[in-house]
Amino acid sequence: MPSSDEYFCRNQGALTVDQQQTLQQKRVAVIGCGGLGGYVIEELVRIGVGRLHVVDPDVFTPSNCNRQLNALSQSLGRNKAEAAAARSESIHPFCAVTPVSLDFRAVAAADWHQIDVVVDCLDTIPARYDLAARCNRLNLPLVHGAVNGWYGQVGVQLPGGDLLTRLYPERTSNQPQEPPSVLSFTVAVVASLQAAETVKLLLGLASPLHNNWMHIDLKNSDFLVHG
Repeated sequence: MPSSDEYFCRNQGALTVDQQQTLQQKRVAVIGCGGLGGYVIEELVRIGVGRLHVVDPDVFTPSNCNRQLNALSQSLGRNKAEAAAARSESIHPFCAVTPVSLDFRAVAAADWHQIDVVVDCLDTIPARYDLAARCNRLNLPLVHGAVNGWYGQVGVQLPGGDLLTRLYPERTSNQPQEPPSVLSFTVAVVASLQAAETVKLLLGLASPLHNNWMHIDLKNSDFLVHG
């Protein structure tokens, strides 16, 4: 079997050997394994993060196939976290991916104690509020992402921050709403930015998105950092 050095050699130059080894020791929780989450998981596995906890109670449906990496005709009805873990295992053996087919709010706080970064790939504002609050209680950084049509946003809430309440001043109800338009390339761009911000946090690198956010407008090719 090839060594980890062979798998990750093309990271070198952009990452040092020490940084690559640091990533191998880190643990990330990805909350939501659909559109954003599928791509985030893929990119964190391929860059060499050592452990992932991937959390999603949902299963794939035909409407997911326009933008979700693991939504395939043969995966319809399959749990999203389990599908992401299976794909990750097929990429290389150097990332241990633990699938959790539960709502993150049902996961005991004790199970989060070794997590280094949490990635928000959710699709409702109430759930994001709850995740941001949990991260603050546990002193964990949170990488947020959201998409709507041609548009998206990415931001980082450091422990104790209030980014999510600034982005969403009102917590909307849990009543079902018409799902937004979501385009495949918007999902891929936003997820890639989330993965990059996650790696920066894991390596202790500065970012203009710490306690801040970026608006992405792919229709007009515009990326605007706020704050």
